[in-house]
Amino acid sequence: MKKAIPYLAVARVEGEDAADFLQSQLSADIAALEPGGTTLACYCTPKGKVLGLLLVGRDSGGFLLAGHQDLLPGILQRLRMFVLRSRVTFSDTGAVVLAGDGGHAFGCSDEADTLENTDAWRAGELQAGIVWLNSKSTDSYIPQMLGFENIGAVSFQKGCYPGQEIVARARYLGKVKRKPLVLEIDGTPAIGSGDKARVRRGDDWSSAVVVDSAPTGAGTTVVFTVTTAEPEIAADALEFDGETYGCATT
Repeated sequence: MKKAIPYLAVARVEGEDAADFLQSQLSADIAALEPGGTTLACYCTPKGKVLGLLLVGRDSGGFLLAGHQDLLPGILQRLRMFVLRSRVTFSDTGAVVLAGDGGHAFGCSDEADTLENTDAWRAGELQAGIVWLNSKSTDSYIPQMLGFENIGAVSFQKGCYPGQEIVARARYLGKVKRKPLVLEIDGTPAIGSGDKARVRRGDDWSSAVVVDSAPTGAGTTVVFTVTTAEPEIAADALEFDGETYGCATT
């Protein structure tokens, strides 16, 4: 049975201009969504920094928008600022994001129990490249630093959206000097968003910033970091708070 993910909140966006409005604001190709379809998307600042990762679903009534519960209210408030004369409305909804074998899906709150092993699910998300930004990591990275183009959250063929020029320039000029590095480390240290660490790849140690982490429940922790793009080889150690942990690149 699918379970509701407790750290994600959901809102409804509807109205005659909802599709065009979201297409102009988010980094994914919202206009290409068919009813019943979903996509991940970024909401960025004009400087291309990601304010939050979103899950967008389309149904017969409009769109469902899900994001981290700490960030979604602020994202919705910001989106409302740009509605202007567009026929778009935002409202609360009884929908939740469900965790299941097929990944994320939308459902009604009375159809699912709450996910029990939240940490293990989050660890799986991080291994898949899905990191839900929070209050400590919002407005800190362009999408490519987080690898969001690899999970379908960025379209380089659609039209403009806030920060699009900077995101596109980074892609076509190859100027992304920091990229994600996801590690599974031995042990369960108290390491979290915003913490500084170092990773060893070959003979080189590089500084890294932790975006998020989650214990797997099997004595290891998945750590999503942003670090220098080079060298492009697997890491074998992470240093944090004076301790060194063996690790593997996921």
